[in-house]
Amino acid sequence: MEERVFVYGTLRRGQPNHSWLAGAHWLGEACLPGAVLHDLGPFPMAVPGDGRVLGELYGVDAATLARLDRLEGHPRLYERSWLALEDGRQAWVYLGRPRQVRFVPALPEGRWPPGSSPGNAAVLRLCAWAAALLLIPPPPPSPAAASRALCRAWLSSHGPERVLLGNALGAAHYLTKDVRLRESEADQPVALYRSSDLQQLCRGR
Repeated sequence: MEERVFVYGTLRRGQPNHSWLAGAHWLGEACLPGAVLHDLGPFPMAVPGDGRVLGELYGVDAATLARLDRLEGHPRLYERSWLALEDGRQAWVYLGRPRQVRFVPALPEGRWPPGSSPGNAAVLRLCAWAAALLLIPPPPPSPAAASRALCRAWLSSHGPERVLLGNALGAAHYLTKDVRLRESEADQPVALYRSSDLQQLCRGR
């Protein structure tokens, strides 16, 4: 049985984790209401809120869905929820929790990476209500602002969440890994960077 999954970050076409969807059925652009997108630098996180998130919809088999759960750290980092999309279809969506992004800037356009193309005309029609507001969104956060926000999130986090945020921070700033070839799975996070290096990076931010 095929499952529908809505993706909005590194799993989208042209993004580094899109290969995890190899063999999945492309079901088109889509828009998720009732969520706000936040920029964590190497990846985004959507949380429940008063907004909309632009993304893509795929049909996947059970094995692929299980692999995505591991990639997204479900249920510790992201929680997989069955939600209604703007066009009435329903899909699984990986959402974070508001406390995880309390120091991280929101993306007012609901699109990641900041400033990227919204895709084709279909998704613009899907979210045409936004254009009707005639609001000019503020510019996306600068890389320096995103880095400061990620540092604050890391400094205030604990447990597996702290490990995952530290790994994202280290990767974003090309820090030297504690062990050069070491990797970290999302479902069993391992600290890849020295805490002292991360502390020095975040000092004064």
